[in-house]
Amino acid sequence: MARWRGFCLALAVAGALAPLAAAWADAPTKTSPTIPMHDGVRLAADVVLPGGAAKARVPALLVVTPYGRATRLSGRGVQAFVDAGLAVVLVDARGSGASQGHVLSIFSREERGDLGEVLAWIARQPWSDGRVVSTGVSYDGNLAALTLAAPGRVLAASAPRFIDFDTYRDLALPGGVRNEMLLKGWGALTDELNLAPACVADAAACAAAPNLERVDGDPDFGALRSALLEHQHNWRPYPDTQGYQFEDDVTPAGRALREGFLSTQLAALRASPAPVQLWGSWFDAGTADSALAWYQAAPAARMELYLGAWTHGGGARVDPFIRDTAEDEPGAPSPAPTFLDFVRRALGRPSAVTRVIHYYTAGAAVWRTTPVWPPAGIAPARWYFGPAGALSLTAPAAAGADRYAVDFTATTGKTNRWTTQLGGGPVDYGDRSGADAKLLTYTSAPLAHDIEITGAPAATLYLASTQPDGAVFVYLEAVAPDGHSTYLSEGELRLALRGASGKSPSFLRADMAPITPGERVEVEVPLHAVSAVVPRGDRLRIAIAGADADTFARYPETGNPTYTLSRSPAAPSHIDLPQADWTAPAGRTP
Repeated sequence: MARWRGFCLALAVAGALAPLAAAWADAPTKTSPTIPMHDGVRLAADVVLPGGAAKARVPALLVVTPYGRATRLSGRGVQAFVDAGLAVVLVDARGSGASQGHVLSIFSREERGDLGEVLAWIARQPWSDGRVVSTGVSYDGNLAALTLAAPGRVLAASAPRFIDFDTYRDLALPGGVRNEMLLKGWGALTDELNLAPACVADAAACAAAPNLERVDGDPDFGALRSALLEHQHNWRPYPDTQGYQFEDDVTPAGRALREGFLSTQLAALRASPAPVQLWGSWFDAGTADSALAWYQAAPAARMELYLGAWTHGGGARVDPFIRDTAEDEPGAPSPAPTFLDFVRRALGRPSAVTRVIHYYTAGAAVWRTTPVWPPAGIAPARWYFGPAGALSLTAPAAAGADRYAVDFTATTGKTNRWTTQLGGGPVDYGDRSGADAKLLTYTSAPLAHDIEITGAPAATLYLASTQPDGAVFVYLEAVAPDGHSTYLSEGELRLALRGASGKSPSFLRADMAPITPGERVEVEVPLHAVSAVVPRGDRLRIAIAGADADTFARYPETGNPTYTLSRSPAAPSHIDLPQADWTAPAGRTP
């Protein structure tokens, strides 16, 4: 969701599309036209054409963004793409940058409608061969994915990166728990960029704003400032969602917040014949979960996934077991050539794009491929919570329970999987052993052999609370022999949204079901997917919290709940870990 500070494709190698691309002897040309929409709104664009494009029509690379088209690609990146024979079209989304109009919700129906009109406009241009490849990261990536739902057959392929398949469940309110940090931070950033008060007040300030670029024929910023006046009617992401709790909530303008989520456009995504290359990270909000959800929901789509350990946008590797800045191991996908190879295949022979998942395993620093998820050989192992904070594969033989008074100062810090969404900053949980002292923990004996955990763990908790509402956070960690506790994944659930059975949460307003204080309920807390090898001698730890003070809203708003967690034969709280004994690939050691 955050402003993206540099497209990793900027390292593209010129000529990677050969033999599709010609040898462009002339210098590229750039224009900044406006693209008319059916309702009179004009969208600002930059169009960079390969030299000689007038002699040979070319396909186009499209990025649509609300963060300022001038910030999307470095000059080196643009040059590499045009050298490879692609036109580059960068567009300010409606209500942003130098584009006119305003929007009333996230991924609004107007924004989605604009995508089809932009594709059709590109196809009509004299330099266009009628084929477009869309791409982008974060919000831009969601718009790139939404081009698949646009009418017509202009779109040849799409490469969304680090997106949200269901923005409510994967980012804004995972498990129904409000991501206050993200909504507040992203809302402030969006207001700053789109409202641009300094430029509105003084034309002299416009040139200093990196997200604001004039269109052709606007030497004094008059057209830009006129567009900014229209932006003042945009929805305000933070003020307009301060009461946002449920999937079926609406904005003050009456717009359903979920109407533009990719998950609501699934029929159109399934119907699109365009190949897709989709990227996500185990440690970037729910972007890996989003990619896997789309892959599994569209079983006939030609789709290749890259699931790695990166910060938001792929700017840096995040392997919690590797405490250095080393590059990925040999064989890791390099984003630029990988993307350009995808474009070459999609434009030249779309059937060459097949269904496959490429995934990185943390701790082992290896990449592998699979057509199915979870991969073959992975099976759930049930680990039970036991007395004295034990975690074992043995079911409880006697009744027992643990009480936990929620500590609302507990936190995962300010460099976590959620904060990286705001600009692609670092993901570093550090040593969790100190934080775990505030939580309810269950820790295994040292592992006798290396274990691979690949997939989405799921915790089943039998608990009672002294309050009618609350939140539960479940963390999966690996504890080294020296006591250092390494974060691997987490899951969140608002208890009042647990659903009737506790195994299928409902986030609709009508289904909210407060807990009767003292009554034991069964709840399932799915954790975010991950792939990691926990080495022999380490111990597995499950840590349970009722708050994450620096990231999520407080539940309940007042009152201090105490949870009672059952670990009896009739109500055995446990976690299912998708795991297998780890066997290192030939020639490699974990």
